[in-house]
Order: sequence, then structure tokens, then C-alpha cells
Amino acid sequence: MSVTLDIKTILIILLLIALIVFIVYGIILVRRLMVTLENTNAALEHTNTILEDAETISKIASERSQDVDAIISNVSESVASMSAAIKGNQSALSSIAGISKSVASIVGLVSKNLKKDKE
Repeated sequence: MSVTLDIKTILIILLLIALIVFIVYGIILVRRLMVTLENTNAALEHTNTILEDAETISKIASERSQDVDAIISNVSESVASMSAAIKGNQSALSSIAGISKSVASIVGLVSKNLKKDKE
């Protein structure tokens, strides 16, 4: 028994083998791509968590800086009023009122921080 193969048949067989190899390669590529996409999704979720934490910290820092700014303004007014009282330009009662206002601002900030920490 003899088998005769011409060039056309050999080329068709080689093309079919190449097509099978290409399909297997494509399947492996898609499987690896799926794993990579899952890892990327996990990394993005972690990044979103970090961004939410950073936003929270920025908000807290902004609130605290506004509170501190108000306290600094009150302390500055108190120091100015004490200075004026020392110079004789203002009554001692007005000076004491300014100092008490500054102390009240500081106490308010501390109590506000304690309430936020308890929450």
C-alpha cells in the first residue's frame, strides 16, 4: 500500500496544524489576561480605599485648621487688648473679657475634639 501526497495536501495539513497551535496559544493568552484583570481589579479596589482615607484625613485637617484659626484670632485679640490695657488705653474689665473669650474658644475646641474622638 502506498500513499501519495502532493504539495497542496501537505500545505493544507501544515495550515491545519498551525491553526490548532494558534487556537491553543489564544486560549492560553486569554486565560492569563483574565488573571491579570482580576489582579488589577483588586489593586484598584485597594487604591480606592486609600483615596477615601486620604479624603477623610483632608476633611479633618481642614476642620481643625479652621478651628485653630478662630482660636488664634481670639488669642490675638486678647493679647492686643492686654497690651492696650497695659498702655492704659483700655479698661481692665475689657481685657479680662477678651482673655475669657480666648479660654472659652480653647475649651470649646478641646471638648469638640473629645466628642469627635468618642464617636
